[in-house]
Amino acid sequence: MAVGTVMVRWVSKYSDPIMATGWHMIIGGLPLLGISILNHDPVFSGSFQELSASDLLALFYTSIFGSAISYGVFFYSATKGSLTKLSSLTFLTPMFASIFGFLYFGETFSPLQLVGAIVTIVAIYMVNFRGKPS
Repeated sequence: MAVGTVMVRWVSKYSDPIMATGWHMIIGGLPLLGISILNHDPVFSGSFQELSASDLLALFYTSIFGSAISYGVFFYSATKGSLTKLSSLTFLTPMFASIFGFLYFGETFSPLQLVGAIVTIVAIYMVNFRGKPS
């Protein structure tokens, strides 16, 4: 992810941001696939057969919306604006995960999580809307 984020402006000069996202995910995923195969039982040892329909739906949702679309939007936005400001928004990811956990699974927020959310929002605001130095 780090290399892709740094190189996105250069890559997007020569290709479509959606195509860059696809290659970014393939190139980043291949080493993970290799490590997974080396560190675990054979791929078709039955683990895939145990997946339920809801497991497959969750995998599909995470792959498409949590990765492909979000990275596509991120890379497209990176070609149009400040990478520093855009990268600061990635700190919202755990907050969205917590909010969706609250909405869909009835999870609760601890006081420390609420303080962390407030600090995160204030920090993102400071990065994106700080005054120009004199």
